[in-house]
Amino acid sequence: MLATVVFTAVMTLFILKLVGIALGGLRVSAEEEAQGLDISSHEERGYVNL
Repeated sequence: MLATVVFTAVMTLFILKLVGIALGGLRVSAEEEAQGLDISSHEERGYVNL
């Protein structure tokens, strides 16, 4: 059981690292986060009335 937990944790970290390298990071910039991801990704508002 412990071996399964350790293996899963190591593989998860490995995959996250690969994705981070491939995509240039897992987070958006602070400016894009403040502006809203709908606007920065799709150039439109997701919630018009807010």
